[in-house]
Amino acid sequence: MWSIVRAWHCFSGDSTISPGVDTEQRVLPAWEPWGVEGTGLAFIVFTEAITKMPVAPLWSVLFFIMLFCLGLSSMFGNMEGVVVPLQDLKVIPKNWPKELLTGLICLGMYLLAYIFTLNSGQYWLSLLDRYAGSIPLLTVAFFEMFSVVYVYGIDRFNRDIEFMIGHKPNIFWQVTWRVVSPLLMLTVFLFFLMISVNEELVYSVWNPAYEEFPKSQKLKYPNWVYGVVVIVAGVPCLAIPGFAIYRLIRSRFQRAGDHQALVGAQSTVSVNGDLKS
Repeated sequence: MWSIVRAWHCFSGDSTISPGVDTEQRVLPAWEPWGVEGTGLAFIVFTEAITKMPVAPLWSVLFFIMLFCLGLSSMFGNMEGVVVPLQDLKVIPKNWPKELLTGLICLGMYLLAYIFTLNSGQYWLSLLDRYAGSIPLLTVAFFEMFSVVYVYGIDRFNRDIEFMIGHKPNIFWQVTWRVVSPLLMLTVFLFFLMISVNEELVYSVWNPAYEEFPKSQKLKYPNWVYGVVVIVAGVPCLAIPGFAIYRLIRSRFQRAGDHQALVGAQSTVSVNGDLKS
């Protein structure tokens, strides 16, 4: 909705978008330093720059098509990251077509995204952008690295690379994979976690009545938002170690002759013959 209002303002020549706010060209440049991140960068600064270009309507259409394609291309990877694990773990019946499953997930995400169209949508977006895309990504990256190096085995990984490119990685990559990268990831994660736990949850409000306007006003989130942060950041982080513990416990109590261990299906011989179960 904000993009529609902003586009209407930029290309219609109207000088106001809210009561008491003058957005004529002589005033707007003074605001731009305060709106150069997040949605402000896309819908304030870029759109203002487009209006100064020749054939501005053409560039505006191309710009918003680019944003649409950018979001669409990102969703391909996101959807595969949800659909494929559900199918591999046999959570969804095999007779369900993949198209149906993908459509249902897209519909569910579409309905959940309605929260961003509310008056508080920008604040929800800022909250999820800060916590849903930071700590979980660091956690996933660390466990991926740890799994390849210490669970799958760095020697086996080296043989796989040698099979693909004809030679093993040099000493630089060996030291980086074995020691440097895991330590760096763990250090960044711990420091980020310490900073996030100690900082106060605030959000920015673009309030014309604020005494330091055009600077954004900082307000505290209500206390219940801390519970939302724990769910948003904690559940994705605990999914990996939680599932690993579940499979480990299950393997301890498996029946004799069941060799599935930590995987859901029997291992098969790989191309280079190193993954024989």
